Amino acid sequence: MNSSRLRYKHITPSSPEDIMEASMQSGMANVRKYTNRQRADQEFALGKCTYCGKEGGTSVKICSRCKAAKYCDQACQLADFKPRHKRECANFMNPPETSAFLAKPVTNQPYAMQPVFATGHVDSVGCWVSVEGQTDCDLDMLTSAFGENPKHKDRKERIAVGADKGRGTIRRYKAAVRSHLGLRVLVQNRRKDNQPILVFGSRMQVVSHGSMTVAMSRGSTISDNGGAFVGGSATRLAAGVAKDPWDKVPRLEIINVNGQDVSPDKTPLPSNIKDATDGIVALKTGEYAIFNAQFRVGDGDTIAKDWEALACLETFHIPYVIWDGASAPSALASSLPLADTNPTVGGARGPGRGLTARFDQAAVRAYYADFIERGEQAYIDSHYRDVGTGMGAEKLIQMMGELMRGGGGA
Repeated sequence: MNSSRLRYKHITPSSPEDIMEASMQSGMANVRKYTNRQRADQEFALGKCTYCGKEGGTSVKICSRCKAAKYCDQACQLADFKPRHKRECANFMNPPETSAFLAKPVTNQPYAMQPVFATGHVDSVGCWVSVEGQTDCDLDMLTSAFGENPKHKDRKERIAVGADKGRGTIRRYKAAVRSHLGLRVLVQNRRKDNQPILVFGSRMQVVSHGSMTVAMSRGSTISDNGGAFVGGSATRLAAGVAKDPWDKVPRLEIINVNGQDVSPDKTPLPSNIKDATDGIVALKTGEYAIFNAQFRVGDGDTIAKDWEALACLETFHIPYVIWDGASAPSALASSLPLADTNPTVGGARGPGRGLTARFDQAAVRAYYADFIERGEQAYIDSHYRDVGTGMGAEKLIQMMGELMRGGGGA
């Protein structure tokens, strides 16, 4: 197989003019993400009834379990419950309504900001998995800062002069290789028994297709968090959340809890968060948390784009426990199943559970078709269009400034 760079050489900016144009388009795409969150919040504020479509503003009633359905009044809620919502709520048909995870296109946009590529539920706990990538769809490098962790503020200096400095460390960890896939994951508790759960974000894993295990293994490093196992008749590779050789923490962050954006350098954090570094979150019935996490899937050569990495994956795995509200998370960690342990619901092994979501490869191909077939510009035009429409230059500059200062939210 030719390298990713060679295969997409004809659609990659090369001249100074093309590079400048691509940079400008990338900046505009980031503005579009920001404006789409604003548009979504405005649409949500209208309080449109799921059943009759009438706008009710703040007076609408929201389903306490899924946080996805809204109703004018009890009459609309009852009229919708048996024929439709009871089944949709139990089967996790829709994620909770939040601008931090826009699984459906915002008005006048053809694509969702967070297209769902994997979803699953078990024992009334569910998840939705999307991509958290760049506009050029390149995988990330370990040398790049991740998220808003305060440790990243002096990252360049620590890489250059810290204890783990030098080309040797970069080479051993393949830290300058574009091999890390970013995913955005929403997890929600909809248990009818009202038992809270503890989600262990740093224990999340992605699992390869049997046919892609060898390809995915080519990018392996000494810091890989996972390993091969036999599943069915094929050998698969389970990759955990990437560990950073400089920050010494998982490349993971909790970005939103129950609609509230989370910033690690601001306190207090939501009380749901029990350990921000390890991504341990407590969720009562109806509550949800959104994570950004990176996984070493690519090799920087044949697997260097988001869709190439996603094409390697068969399932996504999230461990959690049914929580008594008192036990320390550290005491429960040993009961957590891994992707290769065939976790069961209940059973005699303790409170640990495993939730598995299967990737929809058809959805992946459909979302990235413009880039694959016609290049980056076509992808930006179709996925990030209408940025700046009806907006003056002064407003655009202001919004881009807010983004650079970190004011754009998750």
